[in-house]
Amino acid sequence: MKINSFEFSECETSGFVKDSPFYISEQATPLAVLFRVFAGTCEITSMNTIESVSLCTNYFYSDFRQNDLSNLDFLNDFEEGLEFIDYEECVHKNSYRNIDFHRTFLAEIAGCIFNLEKGKNTVAFVHLYRAYEHLAYAFPMIFASKTKDYVGSFDSLKKWMTKEGNGNAGELKFLKSFISTLFEKDEILSTAIDIRITANDEHKMLMFNALAKKVMDWQSIEKYSPGTTSPDILSIPFIEYHSFIINLRNRFFHYFNQRGDNLSIDDVIDSDLLFSMVNKSSLYFVAIIFHEISRPR
Repeated sequence: MKINSFEFSECETSGFVKDSPFYISEQATPLAVLFRVFAGTCEITSMNTIESVSLCTNYFYSDFRQNDLSNLDFLNDFEEGLEFIDYEECVHKNSYRNIDFHRTFLAEIAGCIFNLEKGKNTVAFVHLYRAYEHLAYAFPMIFASKTKDYVGSFDSLKKWMTKEGNGNAGELKFLKSFISTLFEKDEILSTAIDIRITANDEHKMLMFNALAKKVMDWQSIEKYSPGTTSPDILSIPFIEYHSFIINLRNRFFHYFNQRGDNLSIDDVIDSDLLFSMVNKSSLYFVAIIFHEISRPR
């Protein structure tokens, strides 16, 4: 299956049967391939360099476990009440709905994971953010369909989509409401996503403080989340992770000299090192949202 920038194919260890909607052939659809890519069960080839990478990391799990068998059997136990066959039926039924949306999302996710596998972590984050921003196009419709407060949801959407939202502040407020609504009564809202600071000892505290103070705005130890351990682990509540992604993009790429909370190279030492610490955790966050939006109902 090809898109403009990448080709997707089965791994040598693949056990998918050809009549499964998840089997990758010329007829495979972007929705099906997205599940395969997030779960680490296929190969990706760059149409530009003709280089290939075999994926084996399952980003549907926060520990980024290896998917050595290159299958989706974990879906039998992933969501209570659902089995792999339910996902097959769902993908078969919905493959051609919003196909352009899924194709663009697939291109960005593939760009992220391909470059991550090649060690190009700054480029990988750019694709990751573009994927998350593209996914956000679906948020308003999903938010409106799930909320029980029609008036409240209208006001939230209005503020997000107009100048009433006060720019980035309005966007973050809406996204927090969206995440709360999407995962209502789900235990995942009480979890956290850990960013492990892997810099050498000389730079570890510097990078920890850059992320804690300038990205998360934790100006004192009292602001730290329960799982945060300076200078080794930044534990970000799941409900706040959208703010982390957006603020990280803004602080690093939207650089203004007059702002004291921007991330300079002096703060992060090396951009590939910085993004190597956040890309996999961010892929997990995006994969979980994708799953919740796309799973069988």
